[in-house]
Amino acid sequence: MLAAATDAFCRDGYFSVSVEDIAIAAGVSRMTFYRHFSGKAGIATEIFCENTQASMPRFLAITKHNRLDRDIVASWISQLFEADRRSGQLLRVFIQANSEESDFTDFGHRFIEDLISELGKFMPAFALDQAADRRRWLEAWLLMYEILDHSNHAARGVGVSTDPLIIDILADRFLHFITVHDADE
Repeated sequence: MLAAATDAFCRDGYFSVSVEDIAIAAGVSRMTFYRHFSGKAGIATEIFCENTQASMPRFLAITKHNRLDRDIVASWISQLFEADRRSGQLLRVFIQANSEESDFTDFGHRFIEDLISELGKFMPAFALDQAADRRRWLEAWLLMYEILDHSNHAARGVGVSTDPLIIDILADRFLHFITVHDADE
C-alpha cells in the first residue's frame, strides 16, 4: 500500500488522490486500507517517516569525515541538496500534505530532533540536553532546519535557495556552530 500511495501521490499530487485510489492501486479493499492507516494523512505520514529514516545516513555522513574541513562540509551539504532534487516529486507531496494536515509538521520537527540526537553521538557540538542546553539546542535545531529548508526549496527551484552561494553560507554556519560549541566541550 505504501508503494501504491507513493506512486499515486507523486503522479497525481496529494490533494487529488483518495483512499479509494490508493486501495485500488494496491489491490486491497478500503476496509483493508483502514485496518492499517487512519486515512490518507496516515499513509502520507508513514511514507514521510520511512523517507526521513532512510535519509538519516546521508545526514550522518558528515560524522565520518573531517567536519572542520570547509570543502567536506560544503560537499556534504551539496549531496543533501542533490538527494532532495532527486526526490522532488515526493517533496511536493509532503508540502501538500503538510498544508492540509495540521499534525504533519510535527513529524518533520521530530526528525530534526532525532537528527540532532544522532549527530550528538559523534559530534560534541550536537551532544545536547534539550532542557539543560536550551539555547544551544535551539541553535542546533535552527541550523539543521535551515539546511533542510533550503535544500527543499532548491530542489523545487524556489527563491534564493537555488543560488550556489547558499551552500557556501550554510557550510560557514555549520562550521561556525561546531567550531564554537566543540570548543565548549
